[in-house]
Amino acid sequence: MIRFTNLLTFVRGVLVLAAGMVLVFGLALLVDLNLAGQPLSRVFLLDLADARQLNNLLNRSLNQLVAVVFTTVAIAVPLTANLYSLKFLEFFIKDWVNAAVLLFVVFTDVANLGAGLALKADLIPVILVYLLLGATVLCFALLFPYLYHVFRFLHPHTLLTRLEHELADHLHAARRQPGPRRAAAAAALEHIANIGIRSVERGDRNTAVESIASLDRVLRAYWPAKAGLPAAWFLAEQDFFLGFSSAAMDDLTASRAWVEMKIFGQLHQLIGAAVGRLPEVTRTAAKTLRQLSLEPAARADAAVRDLTAEHFNTLLRLALNRRDARAVFTVFDQYRLYAEAINAEHPEFGLEIAYYFQYYGQVARDTGQTFLVETAAYDLGALVQAAWAAGAPNRAALLERFLHYDDQARQPLRGVKKAQAILASHFLMHDLAEPADQIRAHWADLEPAFIRQVRDELLAVRREKYWEITERRRNIDYVPDAQRAQLGRFFETVLGAG
Repeated sequence: MIRFTNLLTFVRGVLVLAAGMVLVFGLALLVDLNLAGQPLSRVFLLDLADARQLNNLLNRSLNQLVAVVFTTVAIAVPLTANLYSLKFLEFFIKDWVNAAVLLFVVFTDVANLGAGLALKADLIPVILVYLLLGATVLCFALLFPYLYHVFRFLHPHTLLTRLEHELADHLHAARRQPGPRRAAAAAALEHIANIGIRSVERGDRNTAVESIASLDRVLRAYWPAKAGLPAAWFLAEQDFFLGFSSAAMDDLTASRAWVEMKIFGQLHQLIGAAVGRLPEVTRTAAKTLRQLSLEPAARADAAVRDLTAEHFNTLLRLALNRRDARAVFTVFDQYRLYAEAINAEHPEFGLEIAYYFQYYGQVARDTGQTFLVETAAYDLGALVQAAWAAGAPNRAALLERFLHYDDQARQPLRGVKKAQAILASHFLMHDLAEPADQIRAHWADLEPAFIRQVRDELLAVRREKYWEITERRRNIDYVPDAQRAQLGRFFETVLGAG
């Protein structure tokens, strides 16, 4: 549809310019003939001198036109391909508009040389000369629409769209030629990611985000067709995943998940490039990973669920190693939302994710990133709250893991205890006394001064939105008014017991 629209724009532009040229210069010619008292037929009568003069004029004009067109193409196309992807060159060569216009301009120039050779004292090819005059007018009418076409063609969004169409073609033909189409599809996915990565390097946020959206659309289009693909399609090759072992390839082949692995891996590479540079791209890629993983085809596939957790874990490790708190904050948020959505359906998997929250909280603690330790605690507490609200079968086990979250800490962290107190007040507000008592029991050994400090800091927070712009927009210490009374009640019982 996009290609057809572009073609209509191109053709309309050529026709409008050609008609405008003929109309303007035709009217001027008619006025001059009328003033000179000459008939219109006089224009079409050529002697040898007239024919040679016209041939020379056309020759100079066409030579200049060829120079302009080919110089523009020779500079713009390789430059854009070098900035984004060499796939531009392949698409440019295959585009029939480019081929048709360039061939037509060259053909007209060469034909004009032939007309000049044919001019003799006793032979004036009038019809050929006027045909070349019309072709030259058409060449100039083509110039601006064609340059517009080229510049639109060289936009990275155009390349992404063409790559999506190419992938759709590979998928359609994979039933007949799974091997060649499989390799071509893997290469096309890499080209999409390369466009995004190079856009990040250049600070081009919009193109990077669009490349993520392109990967999203490709995978959503792939899942409905996956069941109908032949077994040979699912053979994972080491060329697709450089550095992976043969055992890893065998596992991907057995799980029939190499496409999901490839796309999730491209999202990981994009986040790796964006961390510390473009937080919006990090957030978009992490959100896309979550949304894709919550599609029915992904939720029902154990291999894809494992890939999702593995990629979220890898992203957390990456962001923690680079000490980018904002990226960790973003990834934890998307990971938590994913866990909340999947937990009731797959409780064992939900417990596994809870362990990863605890593990990477420990990594943050070991590297001195205290805020992120507390962030993980808040997110784990939110997961427990969602599990109880949904009546998930693993809710008690999740609560137990949450309560032992900071067992390895030398000193209790206020943020971790705040998260526990907020969860306890939620339980009390919903008349869930037993889990609230479990939390209270884990506070028995805390110093009263520490408990009062945690209480005072929590009750002092009155603003729901955080006072700076963050991805979550919400102050994680905020407790709604309806819950604040229960929060105070929890602290009263803890301090009274102490």
